[in-house]
Amino acid sequence: MTPGALPPRAVLKPAGRVGPPAWVRPALLWLAVVGALVALGRYAEPPEFLRGPAGRNTLPRMPGPAPDFRTLLYLLGVGSLIWYAVVLAFPLMVLGARRIDAERLGRGRAVAISVGVVAALIVLTSVWQYFSIYGGAPMRPSFAAYAPQALRLNVLPWIALTGLVAGIEARRRAVQARVDRERLRAQIAEQRLIALTGQLHPHFLFNTLQGISTLIHRDPDAADEMLAKLSDLLRDLLRHRDQALVPLSDEVRYARTYLEIARLRFADRLTFEIAVDPSLDQASVPLFILQPLVENALVHGIGQRAGGGRVTVTAERDGDRLRLAVADNGAGLTTSATMRVGIGLSNTRERLRATFGGDHRFSLDSRPDDGAIARIDIPYRVHPVVAS
Repeated sequence: MTPGALPPRAVLKPAGRVGPPAWVRPALLWLAVVGALVALGRYAEPPEFLRGPAGRNTLPRMPGPAPDFRTLLYLLGVGSLIWYAVVLAFPLMVLGARRIDAERLGRGRAVAISVGVVAALIVLTSVWQYFSIYGGAPMRPSFAAYAPQALRLNVLPWIALTGLVAGIEARRRAVQARVDRERLRAQIAEQRLIALTGQLHPHFLFNTLQGISTLIHRDPDAADEMLAKLSDLLRDLLRHRDQALVPLSDEVRYARTYLEIARLRFADRLTFEIAVDPSLDQASVPLFILQPLVENALVHGIGQRAGGGRVTVTAERDGDRLRLAVADNGAGLTTSATMRVGIGLSNTRERLRATFGGDHRFSLDSRPDDGAIARIDIPYRVHPVVAS
């Protein structure tokens, strides 16, 4: 995503078959992992010198190299009671770690809860091993005598598992925090764009109402039609008051309505043409991006000529780029109208920079014959379908 670019809105999927709940896929994955680890534990085989009623669980040190892979697995603890306990507890510990909110509980309390859970697991595993090994033996040691050996066997695996779970959870929270920061940044950028767009509305409305006021006494019918078209345009704009991007078809419609309003004011001094291929209707563009360019062409271009002139709005796609242009055959970039920098054009530059970062180009140039042309070059993106 380019700097400053807004993330696309969620696409509304057509109604169809409802998929499985979100927890089903992770649950099946955990079952597959547990099954594979249990199968590995069953595959591990003790060597001859460890076979016996207690040999499979006491796990003494290996006196020499393992004769084969199965024996090596066994000597590493695969297939022991602690192995099965760790395998079964792993997904539960991951889920439990997600529920511990250190910010809400406090760091000390969260650590105390984690230590308590690990200690409880060590004790439970030790008791399980004790009864599994000596449950049927006529002469068995006391649990207190067995506890040092149980701790030696169980503390390290549970600490290692706790570290693994803590690493996984830390990674997940870091990714989530980064996603939240990006979402917040995008929301701030979008609200900024909406605010910048909102700055144009009073400026545009003031100029249009001023034009209507000049027609009220001279041509009441034209003033009435101009006011009706302004109402239609404002009604359309209100539908997008909380959006920064709109389909090009909507933006072209706004430009057309504005030019029709202007033609009522300029009468036969103004003609216009809009040449946009219907295949570009769903291209995503900033809201009200054409209106300042059209207004600039009318005020500084056509308005400077006694005979009026022509305004042309075009849009074309070139690969992954969308090129918009507003041209006029008016007075051109004269000294009095220098670079025509005002609220509209400065706002346009700022909105393009906020939306596309450096991945855009905006220029205002003189035409070879006469007049001026404003060009916008932005990435071509299909406007997402959103729920109404």
